[in-house]
Parts: sequence; structure tokens; C-alpha cells
Amino acid sequence: MPSLFKNALYCLLLCRATLTWADGITVGVQGEANLTPYRQYKTQYSGLPYIGYDNRHVYIDGTEAGAYLINNDSDQLKARWWYLDNEFDPDKSGNSALRQLRVRHSTMMGGLSYQKITPAGAFRAEFSADTLNQSRGLLATVAWLGQVSFLQVDLYPQAGVDWLNKQQASYYYGVSGEEAARTGLASWAHQGVTPWLALAFDWHPVEPLHIYLQPKLTLLTGALRSSPMTDQHYYWVLSSGITWTF
Repeated sequence: MPSLFKNALYCLLLCRATLTWADGITVGVQGEANLTPYRQYKTQYSGLPYIGYDNRHVYIDGTEAGAYLINNDSDQLKARWWYLDNEFDPDKSGNSALRQLRVRHSTMMGGLSYQKITPAGAFRAEFSADTLNQSRGLLATVAWLGQVSFLQVDLYPQAGVDWLNKQQASYYYGVSGEEAARTGLASWAHQGVTPWLALAFDWHPVEPLHIYLQPKLTLLTGALRSSPMTDQHYYWVLSSGITWTF
């Protein structure tokens, strides 16, 4: 995907699971640092404007848009189309073998998300498929999100697990037989599981203003750890931003 298109689409500023905006528009700016697990790969930085809108029937949340099928105080079921910002550019790797691999593009995923809100937090299950035929893969997530509030700060601890089917995992972490013969890397094609932890900080010194910071740690497990494209078993993403709701 061209970088201009990627940057125009790239943002996911606020925690999808708990936004309860009124019938207004939220605007802002945000940035992200992505410390990928790829071997000798440069840290990726990006930043762009943010736009959000939610009228409890349809919504826009940065790079995600969708419609609610169920939306009440305890249950949410929505159809969603969202941007998956994974990508691999061989030119950004300092490893000579990885520089000979093909580009892996970001894509738009489409699917369903169900969330149950309980006194113990919000529990979410999601299932999505690649809609642009980049990976032709499937991605499923189960996650929990809590909330702790004091004064003008809300904390959102989160934990989840992502499952990538063989096509999805192989596209972003795999090496084909042809690539293995050309580069000397071992061929790799497996499904994968990636547990993750995140903690979002939302400071709102005045009600319409939100200043946001979220570090997220994702772990590579099982076969993903043996991918010849990676040299570590985890990676970090740090998101931050500022928004104003009108």
C-alpha cells in the first residue's frame, strides 16, 4: 500500500471498547511509534489528524467505521471495517537476507465485534477478514478492558489474545519456498497466537479535551518465535494524541 494512502488511513487513537460520545464530532492529532519484531528493522513513526463520530447507530473512529447491530448499556454488536497497520518494507531492514523479501502491505479488515460490559470490565470478541486481498487472512481477538478513574485521569488496563490463521501469519511473518531459495532463509508458513497487554492513560483537564497515551506490548508465541523474519519475541507500540469533542 502506498505510504500516502497508509498515512491517510492510519490512526486508532482512543480505546474502541469504551467510547460513548454524544452526537458530536471529535477532532485531534495523534502519533505512534512502532517497535516491530523484524530483524534489524527501523522503528516506524507516524502521525496525522483524527476524526471521530458516534450517534449510537453508525460511527467513525479514526481508521475504523461501522454500524451497530446491538447497542445498549451492557451489549454491543457491530459490523466494522478497519485498518490493520501491519506492514514490512524490505528497504527498512538492515539484514541482507530480509532485504530480498517481498513487501508485506497493510490492509483493511472487515468483520464483527461483540462486547459485553459487566461490573468486572468489558469483554470483547472480534473476528475479521482481509478485504483487500493482501494476506487473504483471518484475524480473531478476545480481550478484556477495565477502567480506573481518579480526578481528571482515566486508566484503561487491557489484556487480550489475537489469533492469526495460516494465511495471515504467513503473510506478515512467513518466508515462501521461492524466497527461501533466493535468500537462504528457512521457509516458514504457520498460524500464530499473540497475547498482548496495554495500559491507556486518558487525561481530561476540561471535559471536551482529552490527552491520551497508550503503551502496548505484544508477545510472539509458538511458531511465530521461529519465524526467520524476527529477532525478538515481543514488540511495543506507543500511541499518543490529543482530541477535542464539539
